[in-house]
Amino acid sequence: MGGRPLGAAPGPAEPLTAVILVDTSAWVELLRRTGSPVHRQLGGLLDDGAELATTELVVMELLAGARTPQHAVALRARLFGMPMATMIGLADAEDAAWIYRTCREGGETIRSLTDCLIAAVAIRLELQVLHRDRDFDVIARHTELVLL
Repeated sequence: MGGRPLGAAPGPAEPLTAVILVDTSAWVELLRRTGSPVHRQLGGLLDDGAELATTELVVMELLAGARTPQHAVALRARLFGMPMATMIGLADAEDAAWIYRTCREGGETIRSLTDCLIAAVAIRLELQVLHRDRDFDVIARHTELVLL
């Protein structure tokens, strides 16, 4: 097995002061310059220096979608410069499973378990989620998730 091509992961996170967790879907809107309300909202938050956070799953999804190695390096620099809403392995996994079941029992099935994990982290840390993904709308209808 080879080493990490982009270097070591960041060290222990500083205490989290952010209040907004930016989902992959919102970053994609910004990166693609869609002009959507979410694109404009995230751009404004970045311009205003808002306290934004990311999580390991968002980092994974964005780096997986990088168009070139240089794009991956640029994304990594931006994301690793943000506060990290760190997952707590099994605890967040159990909460994500509960979120999935709760939504399904409420008559709405979540398409992505990854979104359930991101929501579990946001709920635990009391972060609002900025997104453009219907799964988060569904999760918010059935849980304490707060959307921006």
